[in-house]
Amino acid sequence: MSSPKKLRKHYKLEYKRRIVQEYLRGEITTNALADREGLDRGQIYRWKVQLAEKSRDARIEEIADTEGVSLDQARQIRELEEELEATQRKLAQVVLENDLLKKLHQDYPSARKSSGYIETKQLLARSKGRVR
Repeated sequence: MSSPKKLRKHYKLEYKRRIVQEYLRGEITTNALADREGLDRGQIYRWKVQLAEKSRDARIEEIADTEGVSLDQARQIRELEEELEATQRKLAQVVLENDLLKKLHQDYPSARKSSGYIETKQLLARSKGRVR
């Protein structure tokens, strides 16, 4: 005797998009969203990945159509786009950190002093010169 198979629910794409968008907005916790909708929390994460993959595939097809290139070339272009986006995010983070450090140095003159390493190195260099 075999155990009865659990029936899988099928959800419409629009429903999945709505749930994932709500999750991404961060206005409600994943647990609360899953409980409200009667879903497993992991399902929301799987839908997020699934929708991101669909979006990526659609972009690859769009590149192939508009640029007149093969799907392999379109995939490479999309990978380069993703790499560029990641680099731009990193650059934005570094620029923000740099601006914050500049502001810190302007607002707190005592922060302009070295961490002590350079001063210690200079003192050691001077003391070595005196010992001779």
